[in-house]
Amino acid sequence: MTVQGTNTVENNLHKLWEELEAARKMQDDWMNHGVDFVDLYVEDAGGDWLEKWGKCEEELEEIKIKKVDVEAAKVAIGISDFWHTELLETALSSRGDRSQNQCYAGQEVKRKRLSLLGGAIFGAVVTDRLYREYPDLDCDAISTLKSRLADNQKLSEFAQSLNLKELNWRVCCGQETDQIEYNRFLAETFEALLGAIYLEFDRDFFRAGNWLIQKLIEPTMGEHLDLTQQSKGTLENELKRREILGADILEAIAIDYLYNRFPDRNSSQLTRWKNLLGAKEIFPKEFKTKLGSHYLELESNFSRTRDWLVDNFIKTAVDELEDETGDRFIS
Repeated sequence: MTVQGTNTVENNLHKLWEELEAARKMQDDWMNHGVDFVDLYVEDAGGDWLEKWGKCEEELEEIKIKKVDVEAAKVAIGISDFWHTELLETALSSRGDRSQNQCYAGQEVKRKRLSLLGGAIFGAVVTDRLYREYPDLDCDAISTLKSRLADNQKLSEFAQSLNLKELNWRVCCGQETDQIEYNRFLAETFEALLGAIYLEFDRDFFRAGNWLIQKLIEPTMGEHLDLTQQSKGTLENELKRREILGADILEAIAIDYLYNRFPDRNSSQLTRWKNLLGAKEIFPKEFKTKLGSHYLELESNFSRTRDWLVDNFIKTAVDELEDETGDRFIS
């Protein structure tokens, strides 16, 4: 464990010790003074101190739930110089009963936006890796392997391997949640974390992809990779491989653009607009295959591909959709 990690553990243990000591003292006062121990802790023993105390306890509990140990998170993900810590706090924010606590509603919207972005980046990184590193892998195998790595169970395992379960263990504020729902939340948390890392790296697909591959994808690839599913070596199969690559690059670029252009829109609204772009038929026939080829021609440079795609297709299409839908965009 690093020195930073050791200090974090020691600080947490010290805080726990202080809380235990305070609780022990209160228990001793109760045993020594009976109900009169209340006078030691409140000024108006005959008033509504109990109700106020209860509200105070709830507020303190909410603070504990909301608070993210940023330093511990930096250690867990291996990025000690993570500068935009508010992104980590959002990605790792706990999920409470927001119908009862509206102050967390805005944080939840931000977390889901990050999750949407991170999920799109994850898909593009994995497909790009499979296409380039395994040229003999059949197109169907690429799709199958990507689906296995991107399902909620696997993403939740990634989250737990980074200790995210411990960093936001109060995910349900004491409410019971079944395992499937819990895994879904951990998967969202992992995707949000990847979205935060992507933004921290100034939307650098290569750097975020390297972090993901080295930290998680490469170590687990062998568990799912079946090298017997080799490419048939036909032109048709290669075109399908490029179509798969182009589809995920298009998804990532569209979500990335919408995320940054509309910072006040929630994840459902961004997804709706991404779908509207597809329905608008702004792309030529077999565009996903051509985009995959263009991406390769640009030496798998995501930033250059993004600029080209946005300038030539997406920006104009979104401008037109804004004019067509007007206020309906927020619905």
